[in-house]
Amino acid sequence: MKKSLCWLVLVCLLASALPALGEGAGGHAIETRTMNFYYDDPDTTMPVEVCFIDGSDVPYLALSDWPAVICGPWGDNAEGVVIPAFSMAGSVGTLTREDGYYVEFDCDADTVHFLDYDAFMRNNGDAFMMDMIDDMNTGSEDGSVRYYARANAVSYERYGREMTIDAGDYGIDFIARDGECYVPMQTLSDLLMSYSYNNNIFYNGEIAFVGGTEAFQDEDGDLTPMGEMFYSVQPHDRSESMANYTYNELCLALDTLYGLKDNHFITSFRDLAEETGLVKGLTSTDPVEADGALYQLLNLHLDDIHTHMLTSSPASGYDAFALFGDKYGKGQSRMFRDSHIMMYLDARDAARPDGIPAYEEVGNTAYITFDEFDARPDSVDYYKNPPKVKTAEDLNSLDTVGLMIYAYKQITRKHSPIENVVMDLSNNRGGDSQAAVYTIAAFLGVCTISARNTCSGALVTGNYMIDINLDGKVDEDDLLLTHKRLFCLESCSSFSCGNLVPCAFKESNVVTMLGRTSGGGACVVQPLCTADGSGFWLSGPIQLSFLKNGAFYDIDRGAEPDFPLTRPASFYDREALTAFIDGIR
Repeated sequence: MKKSLCWLVLVCLLASALPALGEGAGGHAIETRTMNFYYDDPDTTMPVEVCFIDGSDVPYLALSDWPAVICGPWGDNAEGVVIPAFSMAGSVGTLTREDGYYVEFDCDADTVHFLDYDAFMRNNGDAFMMDMIDDMNTGSEDGSVRYYARANAVSYERYGREMTIDAGDYGIDFIARDGECYVPMQTLSDLLMSYSYNNNIFYNGEIAFVGGTEAFQDEDGDLTPMGEMFYSVQPHDRSESMANYTYNELCLALDTLYGLKDNHFITSFRDLAEETGLVKGLTSTDPVEADGALYQLLNLHLDDIHTHMLTSSPASGYDAFALFGDKYGKGQSRMFRDSHIMMYLDARDAARPDGIPAYEEVGNTAYITFDEFDARPDSVDYYKNPPKVKTAEDLNSLDTVGLMIYAYKQITRKHSPIENVVMDLSNNRGGDSQAAVYTIAAFLGVCTISARNTCSGALVTGNYMIDINLDGKVDEDDLLLTHKRLFCLESCSSFSCGNLVPCAFKESNVVTMLGRTSGGGACVVQPLCTADGSGFWLSGPIQLSFLKNGAFYDIDRGAEPDFPLTRPASFYDREALTAFIDGIR
């Protein structure tokens, strides 16, 4: 939706002209201002009423406006959005889905109560509470399979417990007045938007942006038009109220959503901030000092590879973030991982100076190699246009689904010499989870993904199959790789989805693991931001696991190899490796 210059000027005039609404329940003065919310880019925007309480500069939203905020300018046509209904009873504001699941904001107790967190957050089209694929990939109108099929009959769900978050314990206040419930904007962003939609509300004091930090910068790290707009405010000190709320909300969000609290022996993030001496920095009115403390908390003290700071706040300025790496350095885990990534990349470059192809055959062995799980672009339809490879560039430019389709066709062709298939994930640092599901199912026939929500306690095991021969069915013709001898190359550089796939292979007892123990990364990434606009990633509450004897065990420690390879060079001498594989019986 594009706004004319006249409309923007009118909005600004209205915002400056609106008076305070006076005192409400509890003696609170509530002022409303109309603010532009941007979605995706500078041309997609809509006005939203934002509220300020008792003269504070911490923005609140009326809970009744939340459905409009999540739908954005697209309204009821917003794709994949579940639109809850708002109601108010006394001091309790409630959002209720059509299926009856709800969240309550109690303005007297300052608590947030979910009947079922996972069920409330479930998107349209999700078959499981913590689903790994979206509905657009699972079927066509004629009933044929499209890439994926869920094996619902043999999947498992165990619903989580009712969940109450005590925002008042963090000094966060909800306000009830005249049949309305007012909640801090960042609290709504953290609890209701980031988990379900992978978006956040970024606020720079003048405008709000709904999306992710990738909209602010291009691949070279330069500001995009949206980034220039977001960082157009002059660097400035934070108010005491904004500094305190930002710290309190950060602690609430991390206590609720950090999926590795138990692994890191963290009881509360306020305790961790005290124990690391970061409280003063995190609550400072100096935004650069606050961002520096946030960098240290995430990158040095949590020090898991998924969790790291991405951008500084507009109050600090875009360039402030670049200073933190030199000033504070890296955590131990990241230093270890980065050095080993270079070690394996250098070994591969030495063995294959012209580059390593995504698919190659060495004698009776096929090697499939890629360093990232790339999602199939929405514009690519392999049912209409199957992968075609005429050059090495064509091959190496395929997304992961396209590569697996191509490799499957080559391996299973008539008179194929291939007996062994090796998935080389030794330099794979993760990527798209749907592409990882496709890869697992290609090797095993069925991809089984177990997950635990660390904040709600919900447990899910989802089983997925794929149509890899593109005939619109899932049948025996899609399982031909399961008749081959299957191997996986892994190293400590194999992280996130690059760790998930080796762990699935290891637990299958079907794939033989070669190399070194994979690098971990058990939790699905949760994008978050602070109330004053600093962006970061977090290991979120969806903890990927494997199921053994009916119990869930997370995969953060990686998959151990069946046959260790002690030298990085051994990973890429494919003639010697093929001979070694042939000797394994």
